Amino acid sequence: MTPKMERQSTSSSSSYYGYGFRSFISCALFLLLLQHKVSAWTNYNCNDQTVIVSRAHHRPSTALYSSPSSSSRDNNSESSSPSSISRQSTITNRRENIQQLIQSTTTSFLATTALVQTQSILPASAYTPDSDPLRESLYLMSRVQEATVQQERFVNRATQQDVLKSKMKLTLRLVEKNYRLLDQITFCSEYVTPSDKVVEATTAGYEAAEALQNAIDYVNSDLKSGEFEKGQKEYLTANLSECRECLFDFFSYMPKDGLEGARKRVEEENVANRDEFDGDSDAGVYNPVILPWKNR
Repeated sequence: MTPKMERQSTSSSSSYYGYGFRSFISCALFLLLLQHKVSAWTNYNCNDQTVIVSRAHHRPSTALYSSPSSSSRDNNSESSSPSSISRQSTITNRRENIQQLIQSTTTSFLATTALVQTQSILPASAYTPDSDPLRESLYLMSRVQEATVQQERFVNRATQQDVLKSKMKLTLRLVEKNYRLLDQITFCSEYVTPSDKVVEATTAGYEAAEALQNAIDYVNSDLKSGEFEKGQKEYLTANLSECRECLFDFFSYMPKDGLEGARKRVEEENVANRDEFDGDSDAGVYNPVILPWKNR
């Protein structure tokens, strides 16, 4: 995938995530409000029925007209009335059942909504990494090698500093962000063969990362405007070339089958990109570079 394709994928992913997150928050707030309203209605309805039941079983006090013993008997019989206990128990159970139903329904709906939103925010063209972690890292480093050739072509064709800066600043940022060269070198160092060559291999890898960083820093800080000064183009092309050659040195310590698989994937993706551009009259000019390992 070229830096241009990576940028489009990143932009598409951001828009999907923003829309999905807002939709999820809106659903969650609506459900919480619904639960609050139903709960309030349930409390009011149940309390109102309790008052009605209590009034229906209330009798005027007979303390003024009867003896204390008879009043005590009346109160005991009222408090232990089977009808009152049964109705109050029924109302309590009904209230608990409604609350449990609301909570279980809300929880289930929120879980379902979260699952749907998670699936919907994934971009349709999401990047799929290689199932083999080593081959994936070698693929990303091979893309860095290809990018150095592309950047050299930008430098050789440029006539103004500001034009080259605007173009390289964007593409080099994509290379740095998407391919993470230093991380790949650190990971692949565990697969160096023979194992006693780890120092030599990692040294070559770190020199490649340093050369790429030198080019990035120079573009960001030293390119201004107007025509190029003496030595500016040469400095950029020298660092880009050094990055590419040091990666060749690092690859010489990697398993051959993994490296061949990674390069084959780059070649197949480039063919697919070329066919896509050739089949679309509005796609513009697709002008890929010759892959660096094809010339060795």
